[in-house]
Amino acid sequence: MRKSLVVAKINLQNIKLAYIITAITMLVIVIQDIVMIILEKAGVFRNPPGNMTVSFGNYLFLAVILGAIFIPAWNFRRIMNLGGKRRDFFLGCAATYVIMTAAVSLICVILFYTYDRLMVSLLYRGGTLDIMYWFGWINNGVIVAFIQQFAFLLLLAVAIHTLWAVQDKWYGWCADIAIVAIISVFTPIAPLRAALVWFFNLIIFHPNAFVQITACMILAAAIYSLNMAILARKAI
Repeated sequence: MRKSLVVAKINLQNIKLAYIITAITMLVIVIQDIVMIILEKAGVFRNPPGNMTVSFGNYLFLAVILGAIFIPAWNFRRIMNLGGKRRDFFLGCAATYVIMTAAVSLICVILFYTYDRLMVSLLYRGGTLDIMYWFGWINNGVIVAFIQQFAFLLLLAVAIHTLWAVQDKWYGWCADIAIVAIISVFTPIAPLRAALVWFFNLIIFHPNAFVQITACMILAAAIYSLNMAILARKAI
């Protein structure tokens, strides 16, 4: 367990580009909001009463997505060259995504009730489009919404990590083709489209928070377990 936490620490420290891109994106949003507030106060610009914006905290999802790409692409060989074992990398990455998605979910909740509320009162009078609000999680209370968001982000992170880990293999390309084929074929055919809708309802929109959380966690564990076989065949 100790070695796994060391791997998690290395992972979190060696995805600085993901942090930089996310920070730049969020800084641009802050500057844009400040400029618009100044212009509105000066009478130069007036935001429409129903104008809305994406929740500020949701831009942090970019760090999770980029992190799940950079870690399997960059950190595997680095950790192996430092004397790490494949099992340590497997467990360490799992710990990395738990820590990262929990932190992002918590910060998103905080920003939803602070920065977003401030912007609604000053600028975006139509409200903010937040994932917790879009998916109806906030209706279950802030604590449950946090857990639902954490479970969904964890599923997203491990799915991206697993898909990216096999991009240098033929079966990685097959997985890409299969995903595109599923979306292309399932969408126009009513019974298949219904199955696709059922799946997304299960992991996102299910009215029972316990079912949604459980489905995301089980799927995340199942998808991530594939990485043991992937790592066993991965060249250093």
